[in-house]
Amino acid sequence: MIRKPEPMHYRTEYLRLKSALHDPATGLPAYPLLVNELQSRLDARRQIGVLHVGMSGLPLVESLYGWQTLDRILSRVAAGLTAMVGDVLPEGSMLSVNAVAGDRFIIFIPKIPGSLEVDAGQLATIGVTVAERLESQFDDDEFAGLNPRLGFQVGHALLSENPYYRFERRIHGSVEEARNREERLEQSRDRAGADELRRIIEDSDVTTLFHPIIDLFTGETLGHEALARGPRGSIYEMPVSMFAASGPAGETAALDRLCRTTALCSCCRMDGLGKLFINVTPQSLSDPEWQSGRIVDLLAEAALTPGDLVLELSEPDADQDTAKTAAAIAPLRSRGFGIALDDVGSGYASLATMERLCPDYLKVDGSLIRDIDSHLIKQEALTSLVQVAGRLGSAVIAEGVESEAESTAIRDLGVRFGQGFLFAAPGMPGEAAGN
Repeated sequence: MIRKPEPMHYRTEYLRLKSALHDPATGLPAYPLLVNELQSRLDARRQIGVLHVGMSGLPLVESLYGWQTLDRILSRVAAGLTAMVGDVLPEGSMLSVNAVAGDRFIIFIPKIPGSLEVDAGQLATIGVTVAERLESQFDDDEFAGLNPRLGFQVGHALLSENPYYRFERRIHGSVEEARNREERLEQSRDRAGADELRRIIEDSDVTTLFHPIIDLFTGETLGHEALARGPRGSIYEMPVSMFAASGPAGETAALDRLCRTTALCSCCRMDGLGKLFINVTPQSLSDPEWQSGRIVDLLAEAALTPGDLVLELSEPDADQDTAKTAAAIAPLRSRGFGIALDDVGSGYASLATMERLCPDYLKVDGSLIRDIDSHLIKQEALTSLVQVAGRLGSAVIAEGVESEAESTAIRDLGVRFGQGFLFAAPGMPGEAAGN
C-alpha cells in the first residue's frame, strides 16, 4: 500500500520552494517566477514596460554597516515601491528582484492609464519620479546619518514577444537592456561626482572637526582626532564618501594630502589640543611629503612635535599587506610619530596585524562598545583585546562611547581612554576644547 505524504510534508516542500524563489529581505519573487504571468499579459497587448531600479553605494554601505543594514535598506525600498503601485506606478505593475538575495529591483508595467500601449518616454518619466521618491524615503532618523548617501537610478526597456525567440530569453534581454540604461545613468552621476570632488580639492573646500579622547580614570584630555568634512549638505560632506569617490577619480593622494594639511593648519587655532590623531591610508604613507620637512614645519606652527602626532591606520586597510604597511611606518616611527590601529574589533581583527605593526594605540570600534554593559560576549571580547594590548605595550581607546553605563563598563574592563558623544561631539577649533 502506498502511503500518501502527510500534509506537513506538502507545507515543508512549499516553504522550501518559496524560499528558493522569493527574496527573504524583500518578500518579492525573483523575476523568472513571473514568466507565465508576463506571457498572459502580452496576449492582450503589443509590449510591456520594464524598469530596472539600482542603487549606487550599496557595496560600500554593506562593508561599513553590515549585511543587516543592507537588508533593512532593501526592505525599505520594497515597501516604498509597493506603496507606489496605483500612484506613481500604474495599477497592475508587477514587482520583483533580480535574484534571491539580489540588490536590484525589476518592475514590469503592462499598461499605463490613458494609453493604448506603454512607450519609452512614459517609462523614462515614471523612472525619474520613482528614483526621487525612493531617495526621499531615506531622510528619516533611521537612515539620515547613512554615509555614503544612497543614490537611485532607474533604467527602462520594452518587452515584446517575438515568435523566433524563446520568451524567457526575451524577458532576460529586456531586463538586461534596462540594466544597461540604469548603469549608464549611474556612470553619468559618477562623472559629475568626480568633477565635484576635483573642485573640492582645487578649492581646498574641506574643513576639520576635532573629537576629544578622554582619560577615563582622570577625566583629562589625551588628545583630539581630526575629522575631515566636505561641503556641508553635499554628498561629500562625510570623508567616507569623498575617499570612496577619490579612488576611481584618481584623486586619493591629493585628497589625503588636503585633509592632512587642513587638519594641521586648523589645530593651530586650538588650545589644549594634546596629541593630534589623523587618519591615513597605508598608500598615503608613500607620499614624499612625509619624508620632507613640511610636516614638521606645520607641526611647529601649531607648537607640536612629531611625538604629538598619531597616525591612525584603518585595520582593514593595514591588514591587506601588513609587511608593506610595517615597512612604510618604520621610518615615521623612528622620527617620533605615533601609530594607532583603528576599527579594531569591527570584524577584521587580525592578531598578526597587531603584532607586526605593534601600534601605540588600539582604537576599538564602536560596534563592540555599543551596549557593552549588557552584553557578556562583548565584554569577553574587549577583555581579550585589553590583554593583547598589554602584551604589545599599546594603550586602548574605546570609540563610540555614548552612555555612562558603557563608560563604566569599559573602564572596569581596563580600558584607559574613551571617545564618543558622551564626552563631546566633534567640533570646530575652539569648540572641541571647550567641550
